[in-house]
Amino acid sequence: MSPLVRLLRFLKAILLDRRVWALSLVAGAVATYPRAVGALGGYLVTSKATAKLGVSVEAQRARAGWGVLRLYGVVVGRNQGPLLTVDSLQIPFSALWGRGVVVADGPAASLVRGGPGDNVSAILGRLHGAPPGPAPARASASSLPSLVVRGGSLQLTDNRKGLSVTVGVVDASWETGLRFRVDARQVSGRFGSYGTESNPAFGAESLTLQGSLAGLRPVGWPEASVREGYLRPLATLPLTGISGAVRPAAAASGSSARAFDLFFSGSYGGAKRALWTATGQLRPSIDSRSLEGTLSLRAERFSLDKIAEILPASVLEPENTEIDAAIEAKLEGRRVSFSGKLDVSGLSLLHEKLASEPVNDLTFGVDVDGAVDLDKRLLVLNEAKGRLGSLTVRLAGSLELAQGTFRFKSGRELHYLPKLEVQLRVPRTACAKLLASIPGPIVPHLAGFVLQGFFEADLHTKIDLANLDSLDLGGKVGIDGCQVVKAPAEVIALAGDESLVQTVEVPPEPPGNGPSEVMTFIVGPDNPDFVPFAQVSPHLINAIMTTEDSGFFKHRGWVAPGFKTALRRNIENYGFRLGASSITMQMVKNLLLSKEKTLSRKLQELFLVWYLEQILPKERILELYLNAIEFGPRLYGIGPAARNYFGKTASEITPLEAAFFSSILPSPKRRYVHYCHGSLSPAWEKYLRRILTRMYERDRLTEEEYAGAMASTLTFDHGEMTMTEKQCLEWVRRITAKPEVEAETDSDAQ
Repeated sequence: MSPLVRLLRFLKAILLDRRVWALSLVAGAVATYPRAVGALGGYLVTSKATAKLGVSVEAQRARAGWGVLRLYGVVVGRNQGPLLTVDSLQIPFSALWGRGVVVADGPAASLVRGGPGDNVSAILGRLHGAPPGPAPARASASSLPSLVVRGGSLQLTDNRKGLSVTVGVVDASWETGLRFRVDARQVSGRFGSYGTESNPAFGAESLTLQGSLAGLRPVGWPEASVREGYLRPLATLPLTGISGAVRPAAAASGSSARAFDLFFSGSYGGAKRALWTATGQLRPSIDSRSLEGTLSLRAERFSLDKIAEILPASVLEPENTEIDAAIEAKLEGRRVSFSGKLDVSGLSLLHEKLASEPVNDLTFGVDVDGAVDLDKRLLVLNEAKGRLGSLTVRLAGSLELAQGTFRFKSGRELHYLPKLEVQLRVPRTACAKLLASIPGPIVPHLAGFVLQGFFEADLHTKIDLANLDSLDLGGKVGIDGCQVVKAPAEVIALAGDESLVQTVEVPPEPPGNGPSEVMTFIVGPDNPDFVPFAQVSPHLINAIMTTEDSGFFKHRGWVAPGFKTALRRNIENYGFRLGASSITMQMVKNLLLSKEKTLSRKLQELFLVWYLEQILPKERILELYLNAIEFGPRLYGIGPAARNYFGKTASEITPLEAAFFSSILPSPKRRYVHYCHGSLSPAWEKYLRRILTRMYERDRLTEEEYAGAMASTLTFDHGEMTMTEKQCLEWVRRITAKPEVEAETDSDAQ
């Protein structure tokens, strides 16, 4: 038999052998199984998930192994962002019978709730909503597989609650019916819908949650621990280095209430040493919307150099300042009551709003007692008692943030309507002790005063942005209980005939390119431009009173209704531009103090006004005022002003000229442009006529004087002017480049 024949017979035998065919079929099935079964399994899983969630669920590829299905490149809600991607998802076939472990590697979730980018609310609605027809039987704990998440990440934005959270790495495990554990690292978050740096923020290097499960649902309160966390409730209050835990508390005998104990410690602004602790026990309400229990916060005494990195530059020598604070809080549902104390010793400050000189070695204390009602958005301060030396100040009141919107005149909006009620009391205190309690750098011009008698005060205010007509500001300041036994020579001098030397900072001479200069002038008989009260035109007196202080001859230095009006207008304009200063206040500010806007100046101003109103006639106050105030750039006193603007003496000023002088006082440098032009603008012309009308309505002009003034035209005298109009305007522009703070004038004159 030939070799070819033998080969053909051998092949025939193989082809007709059933065992060979069986082995071939098995080999073919094994070769196609991963793709075919994987594709089928992937389709079943993704289609069922799509139907359940209501958004697309896709997988780039699927493979089947022995007893397991692996999906790669899973994308959930592609058209919504997507909201979830998973590098790989391993599902055991035994999961169909509630056994095995589902493993998700590299899941990355980007979830948005509320707002135009919402991608989860519809899904949550489907999952929580009951489908039509009979309710399906709930799967038992034993019929659910366990879950493991490895290397995940999360980006959550809840626009409804103004919350955003980012988690860099998440590892988690759910052992069905047993326990769960979530390990999150690189956690950060922020409250507030605007996402600005001033919003409260929080975060942690790591956060761990663990607890028991019934099926896949947590049972009871989980245990949570934090390492190297931070919390910034205010932009200037960063709590850092937070470590601690929240653990379920042992239930009291016969009690079924769930409670948890907490203990945390931390620091401020990155300081390494733990500077505060928070301990307590809290119980969630039945609906889990609120908590009940107690919380104790304690900041053990420490020196401020431990947190020097976050202190403002105004705090000097922080190593000499010590802080000791404690607060106790009681939570009752949606209400939190609190009480606490703060003691500060050795504090040194240099702040532009406090005083021009450093205030050293301040020692004071504050005790507080109050409550917060979250549902009513209401803060009630039963009492805040401050102690500084022999001075005690008691503050009480409430702040409610009612629903609504308040629009300021600038167009800016406040998306709630604050309602504030405040009462401030200073108990009866010896005047000498009260003055001695105020640090010297805050009241340097009061250093020579010697007082006797007793002082007390009781002030109140009510502000409701929903009804500004109801604004109330009043009370009593019992300064009249004090008597001045001795006063400084510089203050007494105002009552005499001697001249006073004044030094002021003035803009450079034209063309105004250089730095500011210092100018000295004299207020008194030694100055040939000094104008005694008897030689001042009565029209100027009446015009100044009309615009600056209508009740000057009736009050004792303070324009009480003016404070209320100024407060209302400041609120409406979202800023503090109006100060309700009387003529006496302005005289004191110009002759004894400065124009700096500090607490120091205001305290001294109020005291000096009270005293000078007792020893100076009103005519003397006006005389000093008119000879010291600024009427234009490098122009002080009414004598030089009358000659510069109109080429005449102060006694010759007409009603219209007087109205002009009173109109420029809020900002005399800027208003100098009228003199540069040589005429008034139409708006300013109208404003002067309104001042004249007010003077007439208040019987400060006769009918004949009023008619003559309304028919007259203001004419400037340029006899002393050495510039062209263009040069003059450019000079004013340069010296007023930094905006001045002006008091309000009539809107049609702006």
